Amino acid sequence: MNIKNQLIAGLFTGLFFIASAVSAEPKPDWVEGDAGFYPNGQYLTATGSASKAELAKDRALANLSKIFEAHIKELSTTKSDTDVSIKDGDESYAKKIHLAQQIQVSTDKIINGARIAETWKDSTVFTYHALAVLERAQAGNNIKTEMSRLDSETQVELERSRSQSDALLSMSALDAAVALQRERHTLQNTLKVIDTRGKGSPAQWSLADLTGQLESKLQSLSIGTAVDNDPIGKLNQSLKAAMGNAGFPAANGPAEYTLVANLDVQDLGFRQGWYWLRGKLSVKMVAANGKVRGRKQWPLKVSALQHNDAESRLVTQVSKKLNAEVKSAVLEFATGVN
Repeated sequence: MNIKNQLIAGLFTGLFFIASAVSAEPKPDWVEGDAGFYPNGQYLTATGSASKAELAKDRALANLSKIFEAHIKELSTTKSDTDVSIKDGDESYAKKIHLAQQIQVSTDKIINGARIAETWKDSTVFTYHALAVLERAQAGNNIKTEMSRLDSETQVELERSRSQSDALLSMSALDAAVALQRERHTLQNTLKVIDTRGKGSPAQWSLADLTGQLESKLQSLSIGTAVDNDPIGKLNQSLKAAMGNAGFPAANGPAEYTLVANLDVQDLGFRQGWYWLRGKLSVKMVAANGKVRGRKQWPLKVSALQHNDAESRLVTQVSKKLNAEVKSAVLEFATGVN
């Protein structure tokens, strides 16, 4: 190739790269910072990136959802929820699953109306970027709609509580109302974050008052204690202590209900330098007419270098389990969901 042809080829190559640079879409501001076209005062935004366009969009929407998931989880999680362990059995695992499902349902409803506003491909690293947006007004309306539903259901539960002659069923309905208003309280705090005025939508009922009414109903129950099986000899003592800590006064004379505890223990013997005991703790509530209103059970397992220490640890675990679960168990016996 002569010099003239080389110059022409070089010229075309330069023009090609210049044209490519001019035609390439510049990097949007939202990829590394705020989205100027979607101001924070009006929109909630999140971004996502991936090697495929659809995956980037999915990640952007998921990241938008996480804004609310984290906030709702922080407001919803209680000590009971955070302390449970899958090792303690299916019942504890179910608590975590229920909480996660509740948070997901609330989040899905809040982000209804979210959309992918923009996408951009970074050709230098072959990566797609997506911007998900949700109008604050839309999110606020979604939350208010959900809060309205919770208020309607609360009204139904409160009326059911007042009309029930059965003490446990009345308490169960009130407990359901409290749970609904706790969920509403979480959404109210979330709404304050979304609403730039920070006002939200005040509740019709005081959560503190409803909780106080529930505690009063719990304390008014006349519940006695009994033990079916106790190979270690300290079950009744642990049960009475847990009842007192849960706010249930000791029944004087014949009780409306009796909480009956049972402990089965299996000695697994000496294994790998440790003494192992496996137990199954269960409680049931029996009405004065002999009808069983509900049952709950929990698996236990302990080990120690000495057999006596293993028994002591089992007693401690029984006590902890009863203190953590007696109150919620009685409430579940009222609903019949156990």
